[in-house]
Amino acid sequence: MFWGDQRVLTAACAINEAEYYAERGFSAGSLHKLLVHTMAGQWAWLSRWKRLDIRRLQDATDYPTRESLLNRWPQVHHDFSEFLTAQTETTLAAPLTYHNTRGDQFTLPLGELILHCLDHGTYHRGQVNSLIKLAGGTPVAVNYFQFSLDYPPQTESLRISH
Repeated sequence: MFWGDQRVLTAACAINEAEYYAERGFSAGSLHKLLVHTMAGQWAWLSRWKRLDIRRLQDATDYPTRESLLNRWPQVHHDFSEFLTAQTETTLAAPLTYHNTRGDQFTLPLGELILHCLDHGTYHRGQVNSLIKLAGGTPVAVNYFQFSLDYPPQTESLRISH
């Protein structure tokens, strides 16, 4: 997740301001809004896992500039990584009850919610690549195969820090 986010952020930073903020009528609208949505989703899920009540997903009004997003996302990644490394088989299997932004209640094992969050990011990184291409930039490989080439599997590490 962190590796893929960093790759698309780097590619998005190569896009000029006008194209980066241009409304495309696709997904969240602009490249910036979609990147903020992806980061905000990670923060919202992490907050729920920490048993905080999240009723509003942050958006581009909270992070109106590319710089504000680039300043915030590394902290979200740090906190996310710190949370993941603290988990055990028991905590991952334990049910977690949370409310979505509409107030609906759900209960699923923490591990399943983490997988959902990872899947959400994968989905949006693909969309980000499409918006990068529409903006005239060069999309980047963010699939597991490319990750494995960049970071060959290691038996002693879960590679969470990447």
